[in-house]
Amino acid sequence: NVTDVKISLLRCCYASHDELEINSYLDNARFQRRLSEALHQRRQQSHDGYLLQETPTQQDLSFETMRKNLPIGSVNRVIDRLLEEIDILKPDQIAVQTQLGDFDQKTMLRQIELWGDKIIPAVNKALCHAGS
Repeated sequence: NVTDVKISLLRCCYASHDELEINSYLDNARFQRRLSEALHQRRQQSHDGYLLQETPTQQDLSFETMRKNLPIGSVNRVIDRLLEEIDILKPDQIAVQTQLGDFDQKTMLRQIELWGDKIIPAVNKALCHAGS
């Protein structure tokens, strides 16, 4: 039965007020997308037979478009965007990918703390109120 199907959503998400940090996250997200698309479309290239070469494509999104489409930015922006996506897509589960690329441990621990202390409780609270 189609209505019994469980839907999970995997999203690149990052909360910060630091523009350089956000741009680094977006750059890493775009890098990962380039590599995964190259593997999927079997057009990957390697100079040494081991490491894949990152190649820009015409499908690359600008940082501005990525920011608009993803839960990335201030804590409030991330919460609002997640709630919007949940309302539209109605997933049963959401997995967030906050660590991409070369962020150090201190930055990632701060990110985990933000999600645990602010973002997840705010989303849960909003969903509980919406459901009642």
